Amino acid sequence: MKFSEWTLYSYFLVTLCSQHIPGIHGDDSAVKKWTSNGLKLQLPMPAPIIQHGYPAETHTVVTDDGYILTMHRIPYSPLSNSTETARPVVFLQHGLLCSSVDWVIMGPGKSLAYLLSDAGYDVWLGNSRGNVYSSKHQSLSPSSSKFWAFSWHEMGVYDLPAAIDYILHYTDQTDMYYVGHSMGTTMFYVLMSLKPEYNAKIRHMVALAPVAFLRNTKSLFAVATKYAPKGLLTELVYNRPFFSNTKYVNGPLRTLCKTGAITQGLCTNIIFQIGGFSSNQINQTMLPIIFTYFPAGSSLKAWAHYGQLMRSGFFRQYDYGFLRNLLKYGNTKPPDYNFAVITSPVSLIVGQNDWLATPEDAGLLRQSLPGPVTYSTVKHSDFNHFDFLWAIDVKTLVNENVVDILKVGLGKEMSY
Repeated sequence: MKFSEWTLYSYFLVTLCSQHIPGIHGDDSAVKKWTSNGLKLQLPMPAPIIQHGYPAETHTVVTDDGYILTMHRIPYSPLSNSTETARPVVFLQHGLLCSSVDWVIMGPGKSLAYLLSDAGYDVWLGNSRGNVYSSKHQSLSPSSSKFWAFSWHEMGVYDLPAAIDYILHYTDQTDMYYVGHSMGTTMFYVLMSLKPEYNAKIRHMVALAPVAFLRNTKSLFAVATKYAPKGLLTELVYNRPFFSNTKYVNGPLRTLCKTGAITQGLCTNIIFQIGGFSSNQINQTMLPIIFTYFPAGSSLKAWAHYGQLMRSGFFRQYDYGFLRNLLKYGNTKPPDYNFAVITSPVSLIVGQNDWLATPEDAGLLRQSLPGPVTYSTVKHSDFNHFDFLWAIDVKTLVNENVVDILKVGLGKEMSY
């Protein structure tokens, strides 16, 4: 682990130890359920899908700038009467430090990927560059700082087009549905604003915990990057891995999170400090499983780019500093992303207690998108940023509604 990662890791633990830990309810048999069918805590994707009885495939695609991305696919549900029927495609894109596993980690009948598969969709799960499943390049080594010289801007400009074009060609379809969480929504806005021809390839986009404007972020972990310096010298610091999925990060977290450990409450606080406090939607006995896969890794530059959005108050490209901005953009400031050309239908779904993607900032995004747009809030006052993935009641509070939105298309504004 690099010095910068140790610094952040230490910040986490010091901050968490000073916090009050609210009581959590949950099913004490969560790990037992996970392992009852032979599932192991460190089982890599797509093995968890297969061992739950669903078919799974692994696909790789190379971006125009040489990154080798891994995608996972659930082509059909075991509940289906036919395996040959052409199905509408839905693509799920994870957020910062997450991976494809977060769409299946809560299991069949609950996680969004399984529910969409059961509803008749051809489900594809993306993995952005730099995470544990997409850490290869045609010519660059992950040990090189050049490998990590990217933020979510490059993920939107290069990763998403490569994935979308590959999937549509492979399935012989002309368009797809898109569901993003957190950074997965940011990447979408980047792509559609800079390559607007891709709007025609999206039937409908559902944004869970949408992130574009960050003027009202409350997360201490996120706000810390607001004051990160910029300029040529800092690029040497930012071009490095950020909380990679390794034994040095995930191993200690799993130990802290074991059922019965006096430190288990700290694991809950890690999630709360980042995404917002909630006292009744995190199942503590699921934490060893969650922290086996999370964090899944990314680039420190992606985190720094979000800090720039907090500092500027605008949704704009990466700020390299006065001189490099002048050379790269022809201006001393980076350009804003152009929302006016985003024509895909979008449904924004917002958590009332989301400290990262706050309702106030989601409201600014709603006003910026030209439409058609719907905006809804989850009917749970404490619902936070990571509850969209790991909440006890995620099926009824969010996922069933996502399935309904994709089925009926863009409907009237709703609050559920």
